[in-house]
Amino acid sequence: MGSQDGSDRAGFGCVACCAEDTAVALAHHHNRDGVRFENMIRDDSHFIVSVQRCGLCSQAFVSVFTEYVDWVASQDAQYRTVLPITDAEADDLVAGRLSPHQVGALGHGRRHLQSDWPSGAEEPSVYWKSGVFGVSEGH
Repeated sequence: MGSQDGSDRAGFGCVACCAEDTAVALAHHHNRDGVRFENMIRDDSHFIVSVQRCGLCSQAFVSVFTEYVDWVASQDAQYRTVLPITDAEADDLVAGRLSPHQVGALGHGRRHLQSDWPSGAEEPSVYWKSGVFGVSEGH
């Protein structure tokens, strides 16, 4: 567990939504009064992209959820990436000027909260990751 002073937030968010401790950050993102839904960008059964906002500091985030159906064991793999974005980037997503598939490029030089729950795992692995990431639709 890292510090909770927010020293690695790179100018984004507060000590709750971008807490160094992933358990603190995840709890804030899952709390209805923590990070709130703002706009749905894409809502398919296996691919959900939305803009969310921290209730404490108003930091905008793009949340990308992808699920891959496990037709054999019925343990669908689920992946979620939560990336802090600027208000202008949030506006571009909502207006359609920025595609959901392009948000991974915004990760360059930014830290994002990653939750990986592959098929067969008993619980997700949650960690901070930096850099560009791929965005793909599930199936």
